[in-house]
Amino acid sequence: MKKRQSRSEERRHEILMAALSCFSEFGISGSTIDMIKERSGASVGSLYHHFGNKEKIAVALYTEGMNDHYARLKKALEETQSAELGVKSIVVTFINWIADNPEWARFVFYSRSQVAQIDKDEALKQGNREHWGMLKEWFSPLVKCGAVKQLPPECYSSIIVGPAQDYARRWLSGREITDIREYIDVFSDAAWLALKP
Repeated sequence: MKKRQSRSEERRHEILMAALSCFSEFGISGSTIDMIKERSGASVGSLYHHFGNKEKIAVALYTEGMNDHYARLKKALEETQSAELGVKSIVVTFINWIADNPEWARFVFYSRSQVAQIDKDEALKQGNREHWGMLKEWFSPLVKCGAVKQLPPECYSSIIVGPAQDYARRWLSGREITDIREYIDVFSDAAWLALKP
């Protein structure tokens, strides 16, 4: 039974990665279930069993990408011992996830509005609520004790990862050629300087 679940998860991941390849090449609307089937080696029945339709594959691909990043971030924050290391680890985790998954990052950055339109179950909103809840739980005590500068809550994300995200978009589109990892210290130091009390 355990082996079957593991194979099922493996198959699901293969379908998602095949879909990512198709969506990257043809866009969500230009891709078909047959294309995804061919690239994944899965049967149509397996595709529908795991996801239901192409649109649900797109939503799952987006939310799974975000969840993968959030899981890494949660682990990084759990291992930090100071406000400075925590703020920097948010940037480092963000950059490393993008550098490790450039095609997935492109999909997440450039398909968000399209995925949001087809996300009837509101998986994106739920994921965002969980993500911001985790960050709020981590930040609140640090803000209260003065270890991090107090700002309007909605500004933290833009200040911490905004500059790295701007560079990431340009790097992923080919407008910048220097690997984003080269600037981990630049962006993480800038984030801490902006929040240092």
